[in-house]
Amino acid sequence: MTIEWQNFYADRTRHMKGSQIRQYFALTERPEVISFAGGFPGNEFFPSDDISAALAKLVKEESKLALQYTSTEGHFELRNYLAGKMNSNGASINADHVIITDGSQQGIDLLSRVLINSGEAVLVEEPAYIGGMGAIKSYGGVPVGIPMDSNGPIPAKMEVIINDQIRKGNRPKVFYTVPNFQNPTGITTSAERRRAVLDLAYRYNIIIIEDDPYGELCYEGSVPESYMSIDKKEQVIYLGSYSKILIPGIRIGWMAGPRQLIEKVSLAKQTTNLCSSSLGQQLAFRLSDEGYVDRHVEKLIGLYRNKREIMLKAMKQYFPTDIEYSKPRGGFFVWVKFPAYYPPSKDILEYALQHNVAYVHGEGFYSNSIGGSHGARFSFSQPTAEQISIGIATLGKILHEVKANLTLKAVGQ
Repeated sequence: MTIEWQNFYADRTRHMKGSQIRQYFALTERPEVISFAGGFPGNEFFPSDDISAALAKLVKEESKLALQYTSTEGHFELRNYLAGKMNSNGASINADHVIITDGSQQGIDLLSRVLINSGEAVLVEEPAYIGGMGAIKSYGGVPVGIPMDSNGPIPAKMEVIINDQIRKGNRPKVFYTVPNFQNPTGITTSAERRRAVLDLAYRYNIIIIEDDPYGELCYEGSVPESYMSIDKKEQVIYLGSYSKILIPGIRIGWMAGPRQLIEKVSLAKQTTNLCSSSLGQQLAFRLSDEGYVDRHVEKLIGLYRNKREIMLKAMKQYFPTDIEYSKPRGGFFVWVKFPAYYPPSKDILEYALQHNVAYVHGEGFYSNSIGGSHGARFSFSQPTAEQISIGIATLGKILHEVKANLTLKAVGQ
């Protein structure tokens, strides 16, 4: 008799849902498909030779440290370096305020585990990062979307939503945000908005989780001070990552926050994976301490800026003029809005896939799964410059056909 596995799963697993992005990742392995779906770094930008040499030297000189377990909190020198890096940007922390994680995604998961009870409302941006909402939902949290405009979350609407949740008896205590070059929209929250949101957090006793994997990849101007830098009451938890500024394969990220919280997160992490990769931590520290990572980021800024320009130029050239799209100053993503009289972006995607072009349709980025039907996320980070031009031109042709068919139907009526 075959076991019915669904009868063995814990009740909490009913909250676990697959990401709609993941289903498109397999497309990146098909050479004929031009995929704008995954927010991956560009493969051609990996410093393979430098990483190889650094690893060989590291294992030769520090094998006992690099190949052995390390503390749950992480390698002290790396934590100390990261604290100093954040202090240079206005924070006021030390190594005891930092814990190393397996990328920032583990940080979101650990915080969801430590802070969120099943059924609790958790404030998120609308639209929001799918992986963040997935972690929140996996522990029974209920994402509640805060509308955004080109300057970030709208404080007045945020306060209305907070009070609405309070009236319902479900006072939110956490706000999850990606303030720099947001995933999926590319929006950067302005300095004025950050202070207004932080003021709301103080007034309503809300913790801000500041997820910042893209902040260093700024192609125009500069990014505002982080929430952590302007926080005076220890109500901000910061998440950072080496995945976008070095390589994702080492799975090294970090969390910075009040020492009391870091101690609790460390207890949660002990039962998850004991510690993050010693080898990855030692590599990240060496390359950071030597200044290599900073120099590499400078190169990445120029390379990704070029890809962004190619995508935006192609969209302007090939897309119908009634289609709107964001113009991010950094990061990996462009958010596209199709007019309401177009078919849903999910339907357009099915047609695009027949022509070997992929993107991510918008519904999964919305907390209520109702919005986003005419939105789509495009990533310019992984495709080559040539693929971007060809893929957007192909999609532009499809969109013009869609628009022409809509016009013919209107005339026929």
